[in-house]
Amino acid sequence: MAAIRQIKELPGDPIGGASGGKTFFDVRFLGKTSSPEFPYTVANEVVATQIGMSLGLNLPTVITHTVGGTTVALIQWMDRDPSMQEPPLATAAALRDYVADHPDEVHGARIFDLFIANNDRAFGPMRRNLLLGDDGRLLLYDHGDACLYRPRPDANIRAGIPRLDAVESELPAMFDMDHKGNHYREFLTDWKLVDRWCERIRLLPEYLIRAAVARIPESSPQPDADERQRLVKFLIARRGYLLEHRVRWQVCFPGLPRRGGGVA
Repeated sequence: MAAIRQIKELPGDPIGGASGGKTFFDVRFLGKTSSPEFPYTVANEVVATQIGMSLGLNLPTVITHTVGGTTVALIQWMDRDPSMQEPPLATAAALRDYVADHPDEVHGARIFDLFIANNDRAFGPMRRNLLLGDDGRLLLYDHGDACLYRPRPDANIRAGIPRLDAVESELPAMFDMDHKGNHYREFLTDWKLVDRWCERIRLLPEYLIRAAVARIPESSPQPDADERQRLVKFLIARRGYLLEHRVRWQVCFPGLPRRGGGVA
């Protein structure tokens, strides 16, 4: 469950009423804002979370708020499974065991990342942005580099619409962070599970995608109207060609057996 502190209701508090069991809770959130270096952080967190939850994946709740004139993505702080409280190498071992025992969920998480163009799912001994929650399920967090991404001038990468255009053209365009030692792509090992999750994404209703992008606060200066519209079109189209991209560029996924139609 989430990191929650219950605030006991006192007699006379105006919280009662027609429905029972009402209680105040103090819930902890991590706040993330956009910046010149990361102009789309809030938007990326909002859209990725909405879509991931719709697919049945386990992500912390994200809400938005304006604090001192700044738009903030508030990400609910979640408690961790006891195995995640150990030193890094021990937690890495616990995650490896989870991957072996829950292939469907792991494939779903990875296909989800490919859909939202999230290149920053780390799974290394010292660096990662997934864990096991206190319910024992895989918890996916940190989607600030999904979708519209961020500018990386040293790598000749432009964020926003140019990023969407590049990833739409070639799947490998989203894999520009391999130098950080992210270990995750190799966990795709079963084409049946890949097919299943690509089909689930293909069936996402168009209105749900539009609603996810519409949740980006209007108070956020980026993305602008053209970028929001392009993101909607990108995600709607990506539902249909995601599996084709997976087959064509299967060389990017060393854990999968070869399937006809891939590039060398």
